[in-house]
Amino acid sequence: MSSLIYNVILLVFQATSGSQGPPPPSQNRAPGLPIDNDLWILLAAGILFGIYIIYKRTRVINKAA
Repeated sequence: MSSLIYNVILLVFQATSGSQGPPPPSQNRAPGLPIDNDLWILLAAGILFGIYIIYKRTRVINKAA
């Protein structure tokens, strides 16, 4: 019963305070995405991780044979 009362109070509070709407978007955005500058780091990490996975799988296959 107390959870029902709590939910009703929360619903009333949200209905009265939520009438403002979202804030306007910021005008001073950075050009491009923040990932654009260091994309080469992600590519290098992906290539190195791929090499590691391939090496690990071939080592297990060679060990079993």
